[in-house]
Amino acid sequence: MLIQITNKCYEGCAHCMQCSHPKGEHMDMATFKNALRFARFLGVCSYIITGGEPTEHPQFYEFCEALNRFIKGSKEVGAFTITSNGTWFPERKDEMEKLAKLDHYVGMQVYTNPKWYKDAPFILEHKNEINAIPKVMVDTSDIQGMQDLGRAKTNEQAQAEVANNRYHMSCLNGHLLFKQTSPTRRLSGLDRQPGIMCKPCVDYKGNVHLSESHLCPSFGNVNDNYWLEIFNNLRNAKPCCQCALGKKFLTTDNIKIQVARNLLGFEEPSK
Repeated sequence: MLIQITNKCYEGCAHCMQCSHPKGEHMDMATFKNALRFARFLGVCSYIITGGEPTEHPQFYEFCEALNRFIKGSKEVGAFTITSNGTWFPERKDEMEKLAKLDHYVGMQVYTNPKWYKDAPFILEHKNEINAIPKVMVDTSDIQGMQDLGRAKTNEQAQAEVANNRYHMSCLNGHLLFKQTSPTRRLSGLDRQPGIMCKPCVDYKGNVHLSESHLCPSFGNVNDNYWLEIFNNLRNAKPCCQCALGKKFLTTDNIKIQVARNLLGFEEPSK
């Protein structure tokens, strides 16, 4: 499950699916603990801590410690990772070395790309130093599958990449997973599979999404709704298909996507 602990970030990337910004809000500890309890209800084993830039959260390390304790006290074997842009380096290097000692923390992906990230030159200059920190890896690969979300929707360069995206909307796997999962068939094990482990997403306000963006539809809030109510909302939902990738999903002739449309209850598009 993906947990967005903050929407604060100073990068201002033109493609940001969260529209994160320097004055972004943080998740509080009570919401974080409710998100973890909801994850336990679902049978989630794998967690991704993200943002915004998660290290901007004033309780970042406390959240990681709380998650580590939570996994340690669970019946299922579990682990968590962190996605970051690396802007904590070098001031907080010691903190990241301390983080590496948490036994259920697998590692941090520091993603940067000169095409999109303003601090990429600095991160690339210090790539070897950052990679030398235990459980931290700098990833400079091209963005695979630009999503038509957040600031990407209004950025010409991002929209060109959206048009060339050979995938579909980021919520699709989650919709299919929950459509075929019952309350008695938990996600344990399923969430370790590539493309599934980040679903669902709990945003910094506690809203639950099937995409990776808090700007997409919510199917309940971990502070306000019963777990089973949220689960049933997830199971009964259809993708909104308001993004460019969703509209492509409705019209493609790809046989696998036709099967997916049928599973989700979409009628055949008119010719």
